[in-house]
Amino acid sequence: MSKRKVVVGLSGGVDSGVAAALLVKQGYEVTGVHLHLWCENQNIRNKGYKVEAEEAARRTALQLGIPFRVFNLADFFKDKIVDYFLKSYGDGLTPNPCVRCNRLIKFGALYDRIRAMGYDFLATGHYCRIVAEVPKSRSKVPNKKVFHLLAGVDKNKDQSYFLYNLTQAQLGHLLFPLGELMKTEVRKMARELKLPVAERPESQEICFLAEKDYRPFLERNIAGRIIPGEVVDGQGKVIGRHRGLPLYTIGQRHGFELRSKIKNQRSKIIPPYYVVRKDIARNRLVVGFGAETEIKEFRIKNQNWINPEAELRIMNHELWVKIRHGGEILKIKDQKSNIKKKEVVILLEEAQRGISPGQSAVFYRKRQDWEVVGGGIIAV
Repeated sequence: MSKRKVVVGLSGGVDSGVAAALLVKQGYEVTGVHLHLWCENQNIRNKGYKVEAEEAARRTALQLGIPFRVFNLADFFKDKIVDYFLKSYGDGLTPNPCVRCNRLIKFGALYDRIRAMGYDFLATGHYCRIVAEVPKSRSKVPNKKVFHLLAGVDKNKDQSYFLYNLTQAQLGHLLFPLGELMKTEVRKMARELKLPVAERPESQEICFLAEKDYRPFLERNIAGRIIPGEVVDGQGKVIGRHRGLPLYTIGQRHGFELRSKIKNQRSKIIPPYYVVRKDIARNRLVVGFGAETEIKEFRIKNQNWINPEAELRIMNHELWVKIRHGGEILKIKDQKSNIKKKEVVILLEEAQRGISPGQSAVFYRKRQDWEVVGGGIIAV
């Protein structure tokens, strides 16, 4: 039998480098591909950052003895990810560009391209797992495999939240070599193999930003939509000023100028105000504290179910949801589909603060481990 051909997305980081090394060791015919994506002007960003990442990926491929290619997706990335990010914040939403990038770039444009080139698999350094089974199902196709997306063993690094848009067809052609490993093990392997990426630091969450804080990026690119306005409490009383609605997220504590400070009443005890919602029409930031900042019920649109054939059965089982990466997996008390509006309405067991329109809500179910069954976009 000929070797199975796999492309590994080499970002220039330690995770993808070790993923490639593991696949070479397992006997796959491996090719490394680095994606050239859009980022801000190099004079704003740390000079040479992208060049350094590409060079690290190239040196890793050279050491492993595998072919190396660079795909230029900069314009596509700018159009589909960066411009979406800017428009969403301008519209008062809180987008998740990493979820969208995984859907449209890594497991969209890259996946489609390498499959058309004849490769059997696409592999990445994501911390998650794929399990295949042949269920005793009602499927019309005998011995049909069903693929399940599970959380990574390292719960501090688990990235399954970002991948809820994957499909059964894609999961059959994906490899996640790090899913069973802890990050400490991965770093140790990189050092033992003397990979050029062994000591590279963790990448920042949003790769195209010049700073860790997204707000300066917004101020540089959508200044016309960042208009100062009033901060009001739940009763509509004006209590301060904000710098511009795109600079705030639901659940954010403070960050705005309260009227008591304007009047130099510094001795007055100010309650811990949180952003409750954005009144786009009146350019007002609505804030509150305590129970008024928390909600139990919210809507989800643009859903994807990893196994659409089992959607109805899944919805009838106990489900959990995660409303932000790094957040807790929350118990769902009740859920129901609105077929006409193509929405799912979720009722949580306990009220939560910071459920932000535009963010992803990802559905999990508990089997032997946490399994991602689907997700969508929050529309409170």
